[in-house]
Amino acid sequence: MAAANAPITMKEVLTLPSIGINQQFITFTNVTMESDKYICVRETAPQNSVVIIDMNMPMQPLRRPITADSALMNPNSRILALKAQVPGTTQDHLQIFNIEAKAKLKSHQMPEQVAFWKWITPKMLGLVTQTSVYHWSIEGDSEPVKMFDRTANLANNQIINYKCSPDEKWLVLIGIAPGSPERPQLVKGNMQLFSVNQQRSQALEAHAASFAQFKVPGNENPSILISFASKSFNAGQITSKLHVIELGAQPGKPSFSKKQADLFFPPDFADDFPVAMQVSHKFNLIYVITKLGLLFVYDLETASAIYRNRISPDPIFLTSEASSVGGFYAINRRGQVLLATVNEATIIPFISGQLNNLELAVNLAKRGNLPGAENLVVQRFQELFAQTKYKEAAELAAESPQGILRTPDTVAKFQSVPVQAGQTPPLLQYFGTLLTRGKLNSYESLELSRLVVNQNKKNLLENWLAEDKLECSEELGDLVKVGYTPDYMFLLQTILRTDPQGAVNFALMMSQMEGGCPVDYNTITDLFLQRNLIREATAFLLDVLKPNLPEHAFLQTKVLEINLVTFPNVADAILANGMFSHYDRPRVAQLCEKAGLYIQSLKVIAQRLLFLVGLIEMYFLIFFLILTSFFCPVQHYSELPDIKRVIVNTHAIEPQVIPLN
Repeated sequence: MAAANAPITMKEVLTLPSIGINQQFITFTNVTMESDKYICVRETAPQNSVVIIDMNMPMQPLRRPITADSALMNPNSRILALKAQVPGTTQDHLQIFNIEAKAKLKSHQMPEQVAFWKWITPKMLGLVTQTSVYHWSIEGDSEPVKMFDRTANLANNQIINYKCSPDEKWLVLIGIAPGSPERPQLVKGNMQLFSVNQQRSQALEAHAASFAQFKVPGNENPSILISFASKSFNAGQITSKLHVIELGAQPGKPSFSKKQADLFFPPDFADDFPVAMQVSHKFNLIYVITKLGLLFVYDLETASAIYRNRISPDPIFLTSEASSVGGFYAINRRGQVLLATVNEATIIPFISGQLNNLELAVNLAKRGNLPGAENLVVQRFQELFAQTKYKEAAELAAESPQGILRTPDTVAKFQSVPVQAGQTPPLLQYFGTLLTRGKLNSYESLELSRLVVNQNKKNLLENWLAEDKLECSEELGDLVKVGYTPDYMFLLQTILRTDPQGAVNFALMMSQMEGGCPVDYNTITDLFLQRNLIREATAFLLDVLKPNLPEHAFLQTKVLEINLVTFPNVADAILANGMFSHYDRPRVAQLCEKAGLYIQSLKVIAQRLLFLVGLIEMYFLIFFLILTSFFCPVQHYSELPDIKRVIVNTHAIEPQVIPLN
């Protein structure tokens, strides 16, 4: 098959020698790649240094003079972990640095040597010694915590990988050991699976393993799976297997059925063996990579073989998941950095045509939203419909790749089915299935709304609108306007629970409705205040009170009151802008005085007036008339005792706010 039509695409994204990496340092002990973000290379000649390669700009490597036995870049951030043996001892000194801040985050001296280490999460390092496994968090001052002891099957093994499950409840350690005397090149693979909850280990034969999450139909919680690959030589026979099993099955819930498949090695690769495994969480595919450069691709759910090809003429010693594209990176001994990705245009036709596996083609197309299975999906939908399997047909339509069955024709097909007494109409089954999976398109939203409006079940429509399950359109708006009056209070309360700013926008939309706001402004304001959403209430009131109408005097007072108590600076800005004229001035004056707003309000004339405070009240009143536009509490008081009380607060006046001329 031509490479252009292959289901997996390979390309060289970088060669390490092209950026100055000497061939002698392109080895398992010198090169690390903890994620698709960084490659780290440790050099010992001509001087000790660490080279950090950012995969977003690989031709601009960062080289630093650092002496270390191992260097690991954090999977997500520019944090570097270094390991070096303490001279004259069997101890290792561990350090973690923030490169951008040029600061050391943590350090620790291990009482024994660390034979292998790896970032198992962005916040946690896994440390493997000759006897035990530890976890070391980069947060806080904590020291490494012992997780478990190595099992006997890993004694004298070279540790090549260590991983933890997505929920961090399962751990797996992988090692390799010399092969049997009859087949010394076929190294043995050993695995230790450890349950954090049960504090128990299980020893198995495996060269590579990986964890995955998988949603079993009928179980709302994802299952934790482990897949592992092994190749063993026993009694003159070579056995190569891939296993996929569920860990910690959930009581009373549908579980994942164990799967296994053969790994078929060509005759020329009799002594070849797996060195790495990556799971594409985007497509639910298993990638098994061997030392001599073979790639096996399997379906996670069924363990069905999809593809096998040699992707590198040179031995591969390191891989890393390329999560954003659903593939993986691989580095070989020549220094090539290869990227494997799914060929989205060809993988479904390949599975349906070359493999003749129509069910897998449809399933992969659905979960990966891939093209190429349109005819198969339509054909399967028609078969289910003909068999009156409306529930299964609805599920297929809901999950159809690229929405090819989410059409008016599909809706019409469900509408045409006669409704049986005592049974849920197939059309409602279809819409119910769609709602559990996300948002309806505009046509589906309109047709479902017609149903509930005709049945006078407006509460359902309100719930779906509040949950953003319906796509709004002009036609839907006309239907809603003619068909029923929504419970706007309910909608606003529902939005408030999850999206305060969205509730402000919804309230403002109501205020602009033809015929006036369906909920009075004071009630809307109280809904915000009940949840202590002062800023949101203020934003709403400042917008709707812009006309400065006399009938809004109460609300003008309210917005000033709530801010004078909680955010005086906001109230000061509102008053300074002079946008309100009808509020309760004595009430606001009292709150201004309590809030101390005279500090910000006193101006030039205030200084001159203070000089004359002891003179006759006639002069005091003359200057007061001038001052009213500058002094916040004074301009709201009308009684002379109030004015005299406020005006003498000279101790609270900042000198810089009083010009001297």
